[in-house]
Amino acid sequence: MNDRSRRFAGLSPERIVDAAMELTEGRGLHTWSIRDLAKRLDVVPSVIYHHVGGKDELCRQVAGRVTAQMRRPDPALAWQDWFRALLFPARAILSPYPGVAMWLMMHGPTFEHLTPIIDDGIAALKRAGFGEQTGLAYAAILNSAVLTVAAADERLVHADDGSRDHAQIVRDFERIGAESPGVQVLTELTAGFTSRSDAGDEYYRFVIETVLAGLERFTREA
Repeated sequence: MNDRSRRFAGLSPERIVDAAMELTEGRGLHTWSIRDLAKRLDVVPSVIYHHVGGKDELCRQVAGRVTAQMRRPDPALAWQDWFRALLFPARAILSPYPGVAMWLMMHGPTFEHLTPIIDDGIAALKRAGFGEQTGLAYAAILNSAVLTVAAADERLVHADDGSRDHAQIVRDFERIGAESPGVQVLTELTAGFTSRSDAGDEYYRFVIETVLAGLERFTREA
């Protein structure tokens, strides 16, 4: 067996997805190509296609690996606590792999390992009295959480674009709104994202809590 054959013999779909995960982590799902992945594995691109498929399938595999880290909350929890238990840890799972959150928004959580979680969430909302609005309530909660992560991912992707940098936004606010109380509030908020490492998580949780509170009021008024 020559050296080339030995390399191919050690290759598997799992190893290819491992490499795709490594290329995605900290940089983004859409920052690498099949050619980049093949170079990392020291193979020709056709080998990637043979073992796994194209970039779309690899993105799905990466998203599946990431979401498999999500844990199923206790179904006995009250519906608000159930969604907190699911979503509060989700940001730390999704954020290291930029682009996965947006992939989920575009393609849906269509993985068998997520089916029990989806079933439990829907059941919790039905018990809470959402009735025919259960699907809308579920989508509102999940989409708000995932879109918040996806928006932060976009900022990372465009990190070299000064207009999307928090520090630059603060400077622009200071320039245009020195006499504006409204702009001053936004300046302080944006400065917090620059100076505090936990600011993103605080905002993420605030979004989730706001949606839950709004939906709880909806059930009381129904």
